[in-house]
Amino acid sequence: MITLGIIAIFGLIILLISLYGYKISAKTPEDYMVASRKIGVAVMFFFVLFAVSSAWTFYGYPGFLYRHGPFYVYFVWGCVASFAGLYMFLGPRLWAVARLNNFLSPIEVIAERYDSRALRLIISSLLLVFIVPYIGIQPLGVGLGFQALTGIHPVFGIVYTTVLLVLIVFLGGMRTTAWTNVFLGTIYIVAFLGSLVWVIYRVFPGGLHQAVSIVECHFPQLLTAPGPEGYFKPITIGGAFIVGLMGFAWPHVVIATLTAQDKTVFKWLPLLAIVVGGLGFYTIPFLWGAVVAPAISHMPGTVVPPVSGLEADNIVQTIITHYLPRWFAGFVLIGVIAAAVSTAAVQLMTSAIFVSRDVIHGGLKKKMPPERMVLVTKLAVIGLILVSLVIAVRYGMALALYLTRIAVPGFAQWATPLVGAVLWRRSTKQGAMCGMIGGTAYLVLGYFYPPAVFHLENPLIPALVVNVILFVVVSVLTPRPDEDTISRFYDEVDEYLETQ
Repeated sequence: MITLGIIAIFGLIILLISLYGYKISAKTPEDYMVASRKIGVAVMFFFVLFAVSSAWTFYGYPGFLYRHGPFYVYFVWGCVASFAGLYMFLGPRLWAVARLNNFLSPIEVIAERYDSRALRLIISSLLLVFIVPYIGIQPLGVGLGFQALTGIHPVFGIVYTTVLLVLIVFLGGMRTTAWTNVFLGTIYIVAFLGSLVWVIYRVFPGGLHQAVSIVECHFPQLLTAPGPEGYFKPITIGGAFIVGLMGFAWPHVVIATLTAQDKTVFKWLPLLAIVVGGLGFYTIPFLWGAVVAPAISHMPGTVVPPVSGLEADNIVQTIITHYLPRWFAGFVLIGVIAAAVSTAAVQLMTSAIFVSRDVIHGGLKKKMPPERMVLVTKLAVIGLILVSLVIAVRYGMALALYLTRIAVPGFAQWATPLVGAVLWRRSTKQGAMCGMIGGTAYLVLGYFYPPAVFHLENPLIPALVVNVILFVVVSVLTPRPDEDTISRFYDEVDEYLETQ
C-alpha cells in the first residue's frame, strides 16, 4: 500500500505540472513545439541529460554490464563525447538558422536547405520507424519493474506510465516536457544513487573494494574480455564506441537545440555533458552493473542468485527489493518511472512534431492554421504512443540491444544530411538523397542478410560508410547550391552568431 501511495502522489505531481504548463502556454506551434525558444542552461541540462537517461540507464545498461562485463562503457563514453560535440559544433548553427527562419523541426532545416520535399518525407519516415518502438520500450520497462517489486502484472505499470506521458506531452508540449525533466531527473538521481550507496552499506562492510574482490574471486571472467558469454571481442568493443559517437544524431537530442534561449546555452552544455553527465551520473549504473550486482549474485549464501538473458534487465530492481525497506524500494521504482518518462516524453514530443510539421505539413503539403497544427500534433501523440506500445509488447527484446543494434544505426542514417545542411556548403540535394537511401537500404540488408555486412554484430558502421561515400561523391559531382541558399544557411548564420 505504501508503494501504491507513493506512485499515486507522484502521478498527482506530474498532473499538476502538466496542467500548469497548459495554463501558461501560448497555444501556438512555436510555443508547443520548441517552448518559444526560451529554455535556459539549467533546464536544458536536465532536459538533455534525462532525455537520454531512460529505463535503459536503470535496467538495460547495468543489465548488459552484469551479463557481459564493463566493456559496454565504451558505448556510453562515445555518447557523452558526441553529445558534447553536438552542442559545441552543430548545435549553435542549427539553433541560429532555425531561429532566423522560424523552423520548428531539424528535419525542416534539412528539407529547406536542400529544397526537397521528398527528402523531408524520407527522413521523417525513417526516424519514426526507429524511434517509435523505443518509446514503447519505456513503459514496458516500468511494467517489468512493477512486477519485480510488487508482483503486480506488468500491464499496470505500462498503463500508468502511458497516462503520465500523454498528460505531459498532450497538455504542455515541449516546455512542460523540459520542466518536468528537472523534477524527474532530481528524483532519478536521488533514487539511483541513494539505492546504490544504501545497498553497498548493507551488503558490503568493506565497501566497493570488497565487492570487487568477490567478483574477482567468484566470477573473474566478467572482468576480462571477451566476458563470460564471449560477447566483447576487440572488434565489438571498438564498434560499441563508434556506435556511441553517433549519439549526436539522436533526433530527440537534436531537437532540443532549437529550444535554447541564447548562445550561452551552447557554451555550458558541453562541459556539463562531460563532467556532470559522463563522470558523475553514468558512473552510478556502471557501478551497479559491473560491480555491485554481480558481486551480490556470486557471493556465498546469496539470496539473489545469478540470472541470464532478459532477466538481467531486472537485476538492479530485484536486489533493491531484497535488501532495502519496502518504502524505499517503492521510491526507487518512482525513480525508474521518472527515467522512463523523462526520455519517452521527449521522444514522443519529437515524433509527434515530425508527423505534424514534417510529414503532413511539409511533406504532404497540407496547409494548416496554427491552432490546427497544434491539434494535429496532440492527436499524433496519442496515436504514436498506442502504436509504440503494440510494437514493444509484441517484439520485446533486451533494452541495451534495441538501443545499440536497431535504434542508433537507424538514427545514424540522417547524420550526413544533417551535418551537411549545417556545416558543408558544397553538399547537395542529390548527395543527401543518395546517401540516405543507399545507407538505409544497406542497413536493412545487413539485418536480414548478415554476410552483406561481413557478419558484424552491428551493421551501423558499413551502412554509415556507404551513406557518407555516396553523400560526398554525389554532392561533388552535382551542381553547387545557389547563392541564395548559401547566404541564407551559412553567411547569415555566421553573421548572426558573431553578433550574439
